[in-house]
Amino acid sequence: MNRVAIARCTRYEEKDVYEAVRQVADSTSFPDCMGRRVLVKPNILSDSRAEAGITTNPLVVEAVIRICQERGAAQVYVGDSPGLHTPSFHGQVCGIAEVCSRTGATWVDFSRDPVQTVLDGGEKVTVASIIDKVDFTISVAKFKTHQLMYTTGAVKNMFGIMPGLNKSPMHLRHPSRDGFADFITRLFRKARVAWALIDSVIGMEGPGPANGTLRYVGLMMGGADAFLVDRAQAIVMGHDPADIPILEAGRKAGLGTSEISYPLLDAGDLVIDDFRRIEVERPKGLFSSLVLPFFTRGRDRRRAQARPAPVFDLERCLRCTRCVQICPAKALAIDGRIEIDTSRCIRCYCCAEMCPADAIRVEEK
Repeated sequence: MNRVAIARCTRYEEKDVYEAVRQVADSTSFPDCMGRRVLVKPNILSDSRAEAGITTNPLVVEAVIRICQERGAAQVYVGDSPGLHTPSFHGQVCGIAEVCSRTGATWVDFSRDPVQTVLDGGEKVTVASIIDKVDFTISVAKFKTHQLMYTTGAVKNMFGIMPGLNKSPMHLRHPSRDGFADFITRLFRKARVAWALIDSVIGMEGPGPANGTLRYVGLMMGGADAFLVDRAQAIVMGHDPADIPILEAGRKAGLGTSEISYPLLDAGDLVIDDFRRIEVERPKGLFSSLVLPFFTRGRDRRRAQARPAPVFDLERCLRCTRCVQICPAKALAIDGRIEIDTSRCIRCYCCAEMCPADAIRVEEK
């Protein structure tokens, strides 16, 4: 069995957060930091205020840094790369830059001198060079829903090791949920994640990971196996973990397959019954589940386009063009207002993730 520790943490106060993270670390197999170089990888989807609940809270990042330092880490690095990575990005608005300054951790710009690496299966991708310069990585994720993957978490958080716009073409290359989950699983293995934590004090429900509704959860959860930590998160959200594509991709790859031992709180006792989940799409009938895939094998893009296309609220739209810049399929254009070519759209929902005005919705069928 592999331990996943879940502790109560009722508010973002420095003392409370540190104690909860320390309790989780002490109750699981926290890695040996003595003399090691450690990368702490938070979730900074966009450099938004901590109160917006889009990023990992800076106090959680600070607690992880301090625990690594107290346990003898030679150097702690911190970094992430949002979808639209500007040269000035360093986590200032969300408060993580200040944490680095206060603790002496080193901020790393993932967009500088990235390197190519080869994933299992031979796929070449571009990643931040810091990955090859540290001894291990700690994923510090955020408790949130995700329009495409249903949940985001410690495993999906590693998508951020790909700098800026290197990420969006991966949606075009792997347009189906299952295909993208398999890709994330293979990318995760390159990051050498030795421990994972999910900031679950305030989570996000509804249309996450950016435009959902904040939800009080009051927890901190972590462990050495990021897939099991994500499984615990899915259970608390009320999901069957088998419905989460990344967890299923991990299972097929032999990752996160052991039983979970809960040394503190048990996820099964913490299920939020009225949590607003992303509705799981299921095959309709025997033909759809067994016969149709045989004829559409290799046609992931067609299957992706069966999902609902994003809908634009033109009154809310700021015409900032972030959605146009991030769209991997080049399905969006602006001519006074945003126009979408639904025949090109691959339903990756990157546009909704990047929208600062909550002007893009994904409506259920």
